[in-house]
Amino acid sequence: MKCVSTQTTAATDVVWSQPGGPSLVLPIWCQECEFDVNGNRTKFGQIFDGRFQGETVQLFLDGQRQVTERIAQDPVTGETIRREIAGPFGNTEESSYRAGMLQYRIVYTYDQYGHRIDSLTLDGVGTQQDRSIVHTDKDGNDTERWDYGKEGELRLHFRQTFDPKTKVEQFTSFEQSGSVKLTWTLTGGQLSSFWESSGSQSEFGDGFSEDIGNDTFRTYQCHSDQTCEHSFVHYVYLDANRRNPKSVEWRDESGELLYAAYYDYELDSHRNWTHRTIRVWSKSLGEQKLYETDSRVISYWPQ
Repeated sequence: MKCVSTQTTAATDVVWSQPGGPSLVLPIWCQECEFDVNGNRTKFGQIFDGRFQGETVQLFLDGQRQVTERIAQDPVTGETIRREIAGPFGNTEESSYRAGMLQYRIVYTYDQYGHRIDSLTLDGVGTQQDRSIVHTDKDGNDTERWDYGKEGELRLHFRQTFDPKTKVEQFTSFEQSGSVKLTWTLTGGQLSSFWESSGSQSEFGDGFSEDIGNDTFRTYQCHSDQTCEHSFVHYVYLDANRRNPKSVEWRDESGELLYAAYYDYELDSHRNWTHRTIRVWSKSLGEQKLYETDSRVISYWPQ
């Protein structure tokens, strides 16, 4: 068994608000975690007032040592918090419990290529709460999605396609009547057209990012007056497998720096970081230290 323990200290009283789009500051999600020899997480939570709060996970494996079921339990009461059924492409069912009572259940369906094509959420008595249906090609380039509510009402409908030969990507969202609500086209990663129904508020699809290579994303924020702001987010990583960022810089279309996050690490002999400091810079506030995090990795099995 291997466990990871982290402790994060806020280094400033400034309340930072990250802009929409790709992440600048990557938080620590796992404060106190344990993993089995195959890397499956068996404990997740944090230490609060000297006590562990979170969940322990019981794993069920098949003959090939693949996880088929996970049951997350309250470490104090032993009550089931969550139950997951795993399939070859991901979870096929997730159930959430409170005080032993089923709160909701999500059922997932996949196509033969491993794409999730149906997500159905039911409450504790089996009544539909929402549903998402997706049609996609075998490569995942052409996608159409419908989201429905409790009464089967259409909440969202969009189509997104990409032609790898012409490098043309198109996105269109629709009203319930079937008329176009918003549409844009990217050619070679650059915006060539955008249209949104006049006077509408911010809509799903009017803010998006494109990977243009070299760990750089071009971001767009568009409006119903058909104008769009462009910006660029560039990542530099500490290692070749891109696990840990070294810096993230967000610049406007002219190249002026708007926001940035810089990561300083102390590494052990295995190139795992044991201490991390995040310094954040913004055009309005300058540079300030945001977080300092210590991480300890303890192994209980022979290396």
